[in-house]
Amino acid sequence: MCRVLGYCSRTDASVADLVGEPSLGAFTALSQWHADGWGMAAQDGGDLRVTKSPLRAHKDPDYLRLARQPLGDIGLVHLRWATPGLPVEQRNSHPFARDGFALAHNGAIRPQDRLAELLPPAWERQLTGTTDSERYFLHILAGLDANGGDVLAAVTGTVRHIRENYTPNCLNAILLAPGALYAISWHDPALIPAQSIRERGSPEEPESYFDLACRQMPDAVVVGSSGWPQDGWTTLPNGSVLSVDRATLAVRVDPLLPVLV
Repeated sequence: MCRVLGYCSRTDASVADLVGEPSLGAFTALSQWHADGWGMAAQDGGDLRVTKSPLRAHKDPDYLRLARQPLGDIGLVHLRWATPGLPVEQRNSHPFARDGFALAHNGAIRPQDRLAELLPPAWERQLTGTTDSERYFLHILAGLDANGGDVLAAVTGTVRHIRENYTPNCLNAILLAPGALYAISWHDPALIPAQSIRERGSPEEPESYFDLACRQMPDAVVVGSSGWPQDGWTTLPNGSVLSVDRATLAVRVDPLLPVLV
């Protein structure tokens, strides 16, 4: 289980610019509990750049430096709380990136002993780590070809496949694509790990732990997980995908599938 933050801006911007120093501090403080690594991805018109680490974000000078640096007009941040059974290693830190796409996930896909069945063999061999999240990402990429490059259709197909064949508690994710940011909001309210959240002592309310919220500003759109001040933000419907057009900042929210409602 993790915390995610994504943004799309008219110009290159830092996370600190977009949310303000107090909010950046509050979000970063969540890494005291989501302490199993951090990662960032951003694009400024050139190649997608990814930095990630197995260290705690609030104790890593590289994180604090990059959070205050304008890395691009589209990007994401991830604070990891590793699913038990999935090692804390550099290769398992989010985001996962390939061919101009990057994804950071919050949630767990079970059972773990069947994760190797999620991808076609040719895609399974391309894994760099051992996580369910990287497989989630690669399944979306595999679906792009089958859907003529339609990202929303690929996302919908992946969510449907996982829902029909596995027991995920949450499939929340920020997906960066060359022309847009996508925020996937889906979780099973019956599978919120409330006891684990309380035992760890993190500040999120268990009932809203898997909520994703969005803030639209004149020059940027920001999407993030719960647990830090989000006054003026709008909670996304559970079972939806928010997309932000990179060129215009136009926002739309689409349902995933009727079966998810």
